[in-house]
Amino acid sequence: MYMAVESETVDGVLMNDDNASYDKAAKRFLSRKNLLAWILKYLVVEFRDCSIKDIAEKYIEGDPTLTIGTVPVDADLTNAARKVAKKKPKNIKGSRNEDGSATEGTAIFDIMFHAIVPTTGETIALIINIEPQRTVHTGYSLVRRGIYYACRMISSQKEVEFTGDDYNNIKKVYTIWLVMDAPKGGSNSIRRYEIKEKILHGHGREDVKNYDLMVAIMVYLGNKATKHRLLKLLHLIFLDKLNAAEKKTILKQDYDLILTPVMEEELTKMGSLALGIAERAATVAATKAKKEGRREGENCVMEAIRMLKANLPLDTIVKKTGMTLQRLTELKAML
Repeated sequence: MYMAVESETVDGVLMNDDNASYDKAAKRFLSRKNLLAWILKYLVVEFRDCSIKDIAEKYIEGDPTLTIGTVPVDADLTNAARKVAKKKPKNIKGSRNEDGSATEGTAIFDIMFHAIVPTTGETIALIINIEPQRTVHTGYSLVRRGIYYACRMISSQKEVEFTGDDYNNIKKVYTIWLVMDAPKGGSNSIRRYEIKEKILHGHGREDVKNYDLMVAIMVYLGNKATKHRLLKLLHLIFLDKLNAAEKKTILKQDYDLILTPVMEEELTKMGSLALGIAERAATVAATKAKKEGRREGENCVMEAIRMLKANLPLDTIVKKTGMTLQRLTELKAML
């Protein structure tokens, strides 16, 4: 089985160097086995009954931190890259997911790694594309993109996992997307898309293993509170405004995750970069507001940002700036 985990944001702020640096730090941070194990535990049914410790120590192959490379989505390039990768330990492959042309031919699977299904011993591969910083609106359905990536993961197995017409050796694939800015009404939700058999006429059923080969999972975060363990963990890592030391404490107490000095450094860097990205986003919002002739204008927005950072009550800021509560809530979410 193969699996991919992707992550996107959709709030309309342009990419820049800080975004790219954040993206890189986030991928390295999430590429640790003890963190990937949580994704497998809660999103991949084959690992549902396993402990986090067993998943991390027994079923994720190789050392994911050794090699962070690139695996293109393009049909020819994917096979070439994966043939090379099979000569090395089956570690995570990672790179920023971006298009180099008008088509999606040069898009990249950010993090790709292998694991073993506990009950069958079957090898699976997982791909995680992480872009947790705020990016431009995609203009297309992420579900469609996730399904496309899963299809690529299946087709790229030919002459790598199986040869000729030996289709019985096709491995199941997963593509998982971590969506930081959930669509309206979609916060804290997990949606699964898979192939199902439906008998239209007659009797008899196909063995499920022959068609249950592709799964796309969309994980929508957002800023609302949740009790779901995995969603809380991802929110803490990517969206919570706590500093790195506070996050480290919670990760140890609530998730039994012990950060290495390098992981601490990456978490600190992510927090610092996120602040710069948020401030730049606020500046973009202020400029847009000024151009559109809104009452708040650039100075008003910047004043509101200063008050928000000082944790003044929203109703106080409304009175002082004249901005709407909805507008202030949007600004606060950017910080």
